[in-house]
Amino acid sequence: MRLRGTVVGAVVLATAVGCSGGGGPDPVAAPSGTSAPAGATSAAATPSASATPELPDGCESLLPFTDLDQALGRPLFGQTRAIAGQAQPSIGRTGRLTCHYGLPETGRGTPPVEVGVSTYVDAASAQDRVGATVAAIRTGGGASSQASVTVAGLPATVIGNRSSFTAVLAKGDRTVVVTVQRAVRGQPDKAAARVAEKILANWPD
Repeated sequence: MRLRGTVVGAVVLATAVGCSGGGGPDPVAAPSGTSAPAGATSAAATPSASATPELPDGCESLLPFTDLDQALGRPLFGQTRAIAGQAQPSIGRTGRLTCHYGLPETGRGTPPVEVGVSTYVDAASAQDRVGATVAAIRTGGGASSQASVTVAGLPATVIGNRSSFTAVLAKGDRTVVVTVQRAVRGQPDKAAARVAEKILANWPD
């Protein structure tokens, strides 16, 4: 039987762009033709103490393994890496946490699932970042599809390209961006929206 352990992963102070990053789009996983690794040991990581208090305590708090598996419709094994971002006053961002799920033991490569959550000074700033993120994905990621969906009663956009699907939405003064690689078996477009719904349930106001 394959088991998941819980170990402390590396935490990086990142300056990536977008809702979960700097002045551009949220970090979206690069195109990959590889499937999610199976049988590796999962690892939960906790962001540094400098993370914004409104953010979840870590990846396991943001999206527990059981919730991730339910959203994907299958178990996802591998390491989890947390990246604590910095505040960026120029776009009104007060904090960021990015989580990579299903990484191989080396911790390298494109994560099968990437989640980025950010907090902002107000709802308008968060909504602005959603628009900027969607536009950047469309122009820079070779978008092949775009759909408007509802996630937990909120309007969201799911954008697909040749390698992945990304769900983008705002809830008040926070944003959620979920990227699921096409290599993840099932319906990765719907899975991205389901993962976002789980995140909102675990990250109440």
